Amino acid sequence: MTEISPYIKLFFGLILALLGLGYIYKPEAIERINRLIKETFLNDSYVALHRRHWGFLLLLLGGLLIYMGLARLRGW
Repeated sequence: MTEISPYIKLFFGLILALLGLGYIYKPEAIERINRLIKETFLNDSYVALHRRHWGFLLLLLGGLLIYMGLARLRGW
């Protein structure tokens, strides 16, 4: 079995802890970040205009990850 790097676990743990503290002590900052994400990345007009760019990028990253996983499993 492959293991997840402890650095990745530490990184995501710190991100989640900071997000939790933000929800407790600074909810207005979390609301601003949420509004910013909705206005930029989840905007329907933005998605309609840049769908091919994002689609090709995601296909490229997905293909790369699949190749890396198969190469590790099969020992290429």
